[in-house]
Amino acid sequence: MSIAGIVLAGGKSSRYGQPKMFETYNKKSFYEYSIDALKENHVTPILVSTNQDLLPYFQRKDVAFAVEKCPYQGPLYAIHHALTAIDCCAEWFFILSCDIPFINAEFVHHMITLTQTDSPDIVLPVQPDHIHPLLALYHRRTLPLIEQLVTQGERRLTQLLNQTNVLRVPFSAEDPTFINVNHRSDWNV
Repeated sequence: MSIAGIVLAGGKSSRYGQPKMFETYNKKSFYEYSIDALKENHVTPILVSTNQDLLPYFQRKDVAFAVEKCPYQGPLYAIHHALTAIDCCAEWFFILSCDIPFINAEFVHHMITLTQTDSPDIVLPVQPDHIHPLLALYHRRTLPLIEQLVTQGERRLTQLLNQTNVLRVPFSAEDPTFINVNHRSDWNV
């Protein structure tokens, strides 16, 4: 089974006030935690999907980059762009957002092991009050539906999740893996 990694790093960070993927925790940029968690699990290739304005600020040379032609079109468009930009024949795509500094290799490994069960289309982590579609695995067979939804102008992931076989993986509400930094007040470490 082949798995490619995609780090979504093209958002506006409007709630944060500046590009949060370049904030640092333990002397490492937030986006690098996603890359390293994938690398530690031998996920290859790894693509960072971003926009033209942010591209010059990325320091990593060990990953590929894809620049969205029409940035800020929402998560479904970003996933579509990344899946069609990545140059590989992967069966699965592990999507990770760029603003999760507590992501780790153990989480990635656990999620990868679940791709072998029940032939899911999407392996989706869930907490009691949240789903995490930007920390999930998407099978290649979801691409035609993603393309259809994007063509219809859909920007959110709701329709995709409703029309596919989703394996929902429960995590506790206290799991630090999912700390998503959207506001400066979220960053209390």
